[in-house]
Amino acid sequence: MRALYHISQELQAINDELIASQGEISDELFNKLAITQTELAEKSANYGLVILSNEADSKAIDAEIKRLKAMKDGIDSATAKLKETIGFAMQKYELTEVKTPLVKMSFRSSKSVHISDESLLDAKYFEYKPTVNKTAIKSDIEAGVIVEGATIIEKQNLQVK
Repeated sequence: MRALYHISQELQAINDELIASQGEISDELFNKLAITQTELAEKSANYGLVILSNEADSKAIDAEIKRLKAMKDGIDSATAKLKETIGFAMQKYELTEVKTPLVKMSFRSSKSVHISDESLLDAKYFEYKPTVNKTAIKSDIEAGVIVEGATIIEKQNLQVK
């Protein structure tokens, strides 16, 4: 996938090392990544090309994940339909097991809890996991409300185009 950009072998090796280490930087790798002021212009261009290449690879991987997920969903749906059909036929003919030289199918019992009316359940059966609404906090702070324990921080995000 890296044929789109002309990237030096040295920088490609550093990038491969970074990918393999999942972003963990050793002292040796840190030194390889260091940029002096005189190298800034050249390395910026090269780093930019690596960043664009990595982003393109990531998008391609995301697309492949999406394609595989759709394929998996189709297989799961077909499998469920086949199980439903054979299960219906077995129940219709009052069979609990079907054996062939290649496969054996049978029903097994299982138990699960069915909630018919949640409002009737005691509070001890509920699990609460509070989540913070950062959008509301940001909105309040920007409106001048003092929110204890929260502040807005401004970040500088590098854009590579």
